[in-house]
Amino acid sequence: MNMVGTDHDPGRDRPTAIAPNVSAGASAVIAESFAGEPSPLGLSTALELRGGSGRDRERLTFDLGFGWQEELRAAVGCGLARFAGTGEGWFALPPLLLRGPAGVGRTHVARRIADLAGLPHVGVAVGGPLGMEQLRPSGCGPDLVLPSAPVLAMAVSRCANPVVSVYGVEALDAAAQAELARMIDPETAGRWVDYACGATVDLRHVNWMIQGQEPEALTPHLQRLLRPVELRPPLGRDVPLHLAEVLAEAAVDLGVIDRVGARAEEGIAYLSRLQGASSTSRIYAAARQWLETQLG
Repeated sequence: MNMVGTDHDPGRDRPTAIAPNVSAGASAVIAESFAGEPSPLGLSTALELRGGSGRDRERLTFDLGFGWQEELRAAVGCGLARFAGTGEGWFALPPLLLRGPAGVGRTHVARRIADLAGLPHVGVAVGGPLGMEQLRPSGCGPDLVLPSAPVLAMAVSRCANPVVSVYGVEALDAAAQAELARMIDPETAGRWVDYACGATVDLRHVNWMIQGQEPEALTPHLQRLLRPVELRPPLGRDVPLHLAEVLAEAAVDLGVIDRVGARAEEGIAYLSRLQGASSTSRIYAAARQWLETQLG
């Protein structure tokens, strides 16, 4: 899902940082209006900080899968460990740099973690013709200027800690990468300026997953903000597990997960013919097609 954002001018005067206004019920007020009036989209009221229930933690611990992705599981374990370390009742990952060969399933990984944690997921493509216009477009004529993608995701979902995947970051120049870094860096993310909302917005609760195949194309500052997670394709006995996870993702998206049942083995056998010749996204597309054909 690509969503349009607004201009961020780092040269403008900004008030002191917003303190993280987190309540005992795991929520946060993320926006402060320039004019002291209520921000649009309900951003002046507290939004939920999700992923902290016992059920969420159990799912992330026991149902995550990806047994062959040691670095990924370690990063999720880091997010879970903060419960014991801080007692804060929501899920938070360090900003991740998901690396690996094309088709390894970076978006699949992000969507699965978000689903298990009960968080919304939003994808932002910054490598296309619009580049960072996906996050901070300039208004033109009568065009409606929407908030930045993370802000709009929070407003729509009423969740202050969504998972945000960023694609195509290698295509950004140094200045654009510096702007993205300001959205991620805890030192500056607390005062992200969103002119469409007429407010400064706290992005420190966002779970960032930056996708990259060429880490050397990232600026040193952006690299320092991200925890690298090397993803690799499944091999051997891990292949059927991977296919089962992709089939389950497609079934959930189609709303037929309760109807797959005994036919899951048949679906995995069908998808196994594609393994090794297709990316995870193509396997997912094939899984959707098979489910739609078989379960109507």
